[in-house]
Amino acid sequence: MNFKSLLLSISLLLLANIAFAQRSSFLSSDFVSETGTLNSDNIPVDFYPYSISGDITVKGMNTLGYGKESTLDTQVNVLNDYPITEGTFIQDWLVSKWDDARWQEEFEMLKEAGNKYLVFASALHTDINDVPKAIYATSMDNVKSKYSTDLIDICLRNAREAGFKVFIGLNFHDRWWQPSYSPEWLHEQMEIGNRVADELVSLYKNKYDSTFYGWYWSWEIDNLNYKTQQRQNMLINALNININHLNEITPDMPFLFCPFVNYRIGDSHENRDMWKYILPQVHFREGDIFGPQDCIGAGGLELSMLGEWFGLMSEVVDSIPGLQFWSDAETFDQRFWTAGTLDRFVEQLQIVEPYVDKIISFAYSHYYSPFLKKKNFHEGYVEYYQTGSLPDTGSPKPVVDLTAEKNENGEIVLTWNEPGNIENIVGYFIYRNGNLIGDIQYNNNNWCETIFTDTDIQINANVVYDVYSYTITSVKSPKRSITY
Repeated sequence: MNFKSLLLSISLLLLANIAFAQRSSFLSSDFVSETGTLNSDNIPVDFYPYSISGDITVKGMNTLGYGKESTLDTQVNVLNDYPITEGTFIQDWLVSKWDDARWQEEFEMLKEAGNKYLVFASALHTDINDVPKAIYATSMDNVKSKYSTDLIDICLRNAREAGFKVFIGLNFHDRWWQPSYSPEWLHEQMEIGNRVADELVSLYKNKYDSTFYGWYWSWEIDNLNYKTQQRQNMLINALNININHLNEITPDMPFLFCPFVNYRIGDSHENRDMWKYILPQVHFREGDIFGPQDCIGAGGLELSMLGEWFGLMSEVVDSIPGLQFWSDAETFDQRFWTAGTLDRFVEQLQIVEPYVDKIISFAYSHYYSPFLKKKNFHEGYVEYYQTGSLPDTGSPKPVVDLTAEKNENGEIVLTWNEPGNIENIVGYFIYRNGNLIGDIQYNNNNWCETIFTDTDIQINANVVYDVYSYTITSVKSPKRSITY
């Protein structure tokens, strides 16, 4: 019997015992949580081979009401042979007014989708006018509180209850996006980050222990502004200023950073060579994480390029002992700031899977959450997480009563009505002369605008507009067209 078969037998035996325990109302909290998830704290991390990821779960009644109700739906995710995401970023503006109950709703939803890591950044943010604001109870001089509540404390408190591991971002300054700064300025920012780290450890590490799991370096490195060895040395020194200090105060907490690329300003081999110079000179410890953004949502890479870029970066990471290689998979479409369809997202995961140790997302909570988007996105991804297959959504109905009129600014305004059945529809694509120019999506209340303004007033000749309804897997309705 091979290892995977043996583990499958063990997993099924565990699930059978869990099911028996549930039926007999006897369930040891040492092994299974109240939600029916097998506690893995006592299982060594290296017990699982590389190709096995995820948790063994036993799913009972869905308390959030998003999925189908069942009395006992067992799913052995530990043995999945398909890629999944295991964590997500979340931003402070989204959670600034959340109470404990709302945090728990979010964590429960994220658990349904297989998440166990949360990246929360940044603890201290300084704007372009040099005004620093913190999202925690800082005592640093001249630093203002961004909110009336300590967001890091409430995040960690609820993450501990939900069983999540949290990476906390250090500091960030908006001047980073104007890369004419000097090495001295950047290195001073790293020293500020070290002071933030000291304060965060003092406030939260003993209080929340392993829930406060890791550090996130908020400075996103690109493949444009660090082409010269001089600029690369500046980065190496900056990284080491933070990592050396973090190694001293929290030697057991991994360090994560997530650079990005754009194929229009450099090729995959140049990017590989940049990291081939930088990474060996950074003082990483075993377990630190190089987690590049996959850049599909932002348009920095196309799906056809993703494997080549990640394959070349993996060659470099594999040469650094103990360094982990993660992918930061983008859930959005930056052209319209909408959620990326799930067929595209799953393809992103599939392409990078041969190269990476884990995949996290930017950001499930912002683009696939049923608290913000139509629940179809979350339900569809949960089905993929549990089965390895996306749901068959069927074909959506087309829009009706499409019209086009010119407004007082010379812009062409399209309007339409929803079809009678919108159950499988998550949005509308708008094309002009065959080119996609708009994407409008439903929110969590099943509401969506049915109006689109084409602001290109340079159009002189007749144009043809097409509007399609579409589903979470990009299945489009028959088009409805109008010429103006």
